[in-house]
Amino acid sequence: MIICFIGDSLTLGFGDEAALGWPGRITQALAGEGKEITSYNLGVRKDTSVRMQHRWRTEIMQRKLPDTPLKIVFSFGVADVCNGVGGEESMTAGVSMLMQAKTMGDVLMIGPTPINDQGKREEITTLSRMFESMCKRLEIPFVPTCDPMHRSFVYGQALNDGDGVHPAAAGYADLADHILKNNEARKFFGLK
Repeated sequence: MIICFIGDSLTLGFGDEAALGWPGRITQALAGEGKEITSYNLGVRKDTSVRMQHRWRTEIMQRKLPDTPLKIVFSFGVADVCNGVGGEESMTAGVSMLMQAKTMGDVLMIGPTPINDQGKREEITTLSRMFESMCKRLEIPFVPTCDPMHRSFVYGQALNDGDGVHPAAAGYADLADHILKNNEARKFFGLK
């Protein structure tokens, strides 16, 4: 199976001393379960959903192989809030990407993560709830991360150890663990 992770700097794993981010740790876990996978981390720093919608399809088409199952994992929203993209713009871009992606392979969306700035964190929480509703309407599995990671001592400490937006390695590990414990994500990745 081929897995493409599409997102911003938090998908890329910026600030992770181990240079894995959460996608690298998920890939490790799947390989440890005996899954035959090729994964691509297609996260780009400061990439908002509005910019992402112009690149994601081309990047995936370059990595797609005939007769090989394709799984596409999207995660965006934090860069949108931090760079002044409005919720409606994010939703419009999100619907466009997710609907097209569904025609190419299986799709999963990981919700945006919290940051230390309280005002922006509240915007991210609101945006995450909008994304969750959007995914429900589009029948795409969604893993919420904002509230669980905000409640996580490990993630909070990792944000403090990082730059307040991007956690240190322990935060990415905590996020990957949260995703891998989610029933929708486990089903998506073929885990029992």
